[in-house]
Amino acid sequence: MTAGPELEKLREMAFVCDRCGACREKFSADMTETPAFRVCPIREHDGGFEHQCARGKLTIAQAILDGELDYSPELIESIYTDPDCGLCTWVCDTLPMLDPVAVWRAMKRDIAASDRLPEPLRERDARIQTTRNTFGAKTDRARWARGLDLPREGELLYFAGCYAAYTQTEIARATVAILRHVGEAPAYLGELEWCCGVTQFDDGSVGLAEEVARHNMAAIEASGAKKVLTSCAECFKTLKVEYPPLVGDLPFELVHTSEHFADLLQRGSLQLGAKLPEERVTFHDPCHLGRHGGVFDPPRSLLGAIPGVDLVEMERHRDYSWCCGYGGDLVSSMRPDLASTISADRMAEARDTGAEALVTACPRCSRGLSKAGDGMQVYDLAVALAKSMGLSF
Repeated sequence: MTAGPELEKLREMAFVCDRCGACREKFSADMTETPAFRVCPIREHDGGFEHQCARGKLTIAQAILDGELDYSPELIESIYTDPDCGLCTWVCDTLPMLDPVAVWRAMKRDIAASDRLPEPLRERDARIQTTRNTFGAKTDRARWARGLDLPREGELLYFAGCYAAYTQTEIARATVAILRHVGEAPAYLGELEWCCGVTQFDDGSVGLAEEVARHNMAAIEASGAKKVLTSCAECFKTLKVEYPPLVGDLPFELVHTSEHFADLLQRGSLQLGAKLPEERVTFHDPCHLGRHGGVFDPPRSLLGAIPGVDLVEMERHRDYSWCCGYGGDLVSSMRPDLASTISADRMAEARDTGAEALVTACPRCSRGLSKAGDGMQVYDLAVALAKSMGLSF
């Protein structure tokens, strides 16, 4: 039994772990009253076993590297039940010497290269290969934009992503409505926009990930875009973090819509006048926008500017925000029941604040959390802002 080449590259990193246990539970400076801060949503909600947290996975990686263990079907399922939330890396005391997520990403690349990708992810990859969207939808990707007459070329380009294009079109239409209201003219790639490849980067399907990345980059460059906006936290993270190692530095400025809208607010170009039906609101930090992307303040500045809104924080917020359970589509593909449980936990935490509504800035988060809402209103940030501006979309 030998480790694959991708894991071998990280042999030294895999053995850095000193088993401190921070990736299981951690005290933090701003949570001193909390007995222990739970880190891994999988371990927290699926039995509490060691192999489910970063420390256990690193022990498994070490055993594979030492030839003491091989990838069994059960082990492969465990490795792929991964929300890509990044909290274990965020709290690791041995950074930058050790990035736990990088180690099992290497394991997944070796598994995929050996043609042992789990069937649910094999099917998802096939959908991207044939239809270029995560749902396998054969309808026009640009259907949401009918009647908007969006140009294909322009210096400001909106990259909608699969969820806003197919299942939550109100997010894309609200975004365009806001941009046009402040005098901006966004372009849109239409069917030339493909899925960003977030799942393929995370499941180890390197060839397919590179194919979609190169296509999207070529389409964006051909549009003449100097600034690319996306309302999807996963698209934001994928273009910002995953694309450059493959295609080099981005030849355009990549901005999440929350950053762009916050800048417009600061410059006085964006006015928020109408109240939301709910006064007490909490914000859920998407993992891919916050920990992966470093964007925490812009959404809060926007919500704080809506008249009558009382913004309250959940106990786990900003850097330590809890995952919605659906990130990267891995957990929801492998264990949809577990994804739902994690999402329900997050919504219970939101209700504990006394909030009447939860706002987030990621279509996949808003979709998953809405399913677990149990009557609590869930807004995407763009939709909340458009409502506050009295816009039709």
